[in-house]
Amino acid sequence: MSYILLSGYPGTGKCKILQEISNDFENIIWITTTYSIKNVRKMIKKNSWVIDAFSWGMGEAQDKERDLIIPNPTNLNEISLSFSEVLEKINGDYILILNSISGLAIYQPPPKIINLLRTILIKVEKDDAKAIFTLVKGAHEIAFEISLMMLFPHIIEIENEKMKILKSNNSEFEKGVYGIERAKEILTKILS
Repeated sequence: MSYILLSGYPGTGKCKILQEISNDFENIIWITTTYSIKNVRKMIKKNSWVIDAFSWGMGEAQDKERDLIIPNPTNLNEISLSFSEVLEKINGDYILILNSISGLAIYQPPPKIINLLRTILIKVEKDDAKAIFTLVKGAHEIAFEISLMMLFPHIIEIENEKMKILKSNNSEFEKGVYGIERAKEILTKILS
């Protein structure tokens, strides 16, 4: 199971880590709930796919073929269908980035979000692909955060220039604290 929950307060470097890791993949699918397509496209390779669940259909596609704009992000089924649509067009391995679960939680109750995530994770696992999902630490009730954590085999927290492995089934890395400068190296190995 090569998917990770990456948690941290705003401004701790989650997006920078996502950018560094994702750009090593040929096929990138980036679902954004916190930034416009224009801002995501500044961070990632041009041949990536972007699913915009942020701009409420008012965003403008930067790449007419590879940008999908969700007109109503409160309809989680549209996000799932857009992800499936992209998968039909991709050949080979891919990494999915969902930045951020917290953007979905603004409009949806936890059970609906967990159902969407489970649906997406099943597709990722079936395809033997890689995925990183982000969560804004402390922005949600603890019960929701714990429920999310049960879905993920790897949970990483970023805080104070440190990366803390809270949970991992990768025997190469113990639970513990590592320097943020090793984030790309460690996360890449966990995903492999």
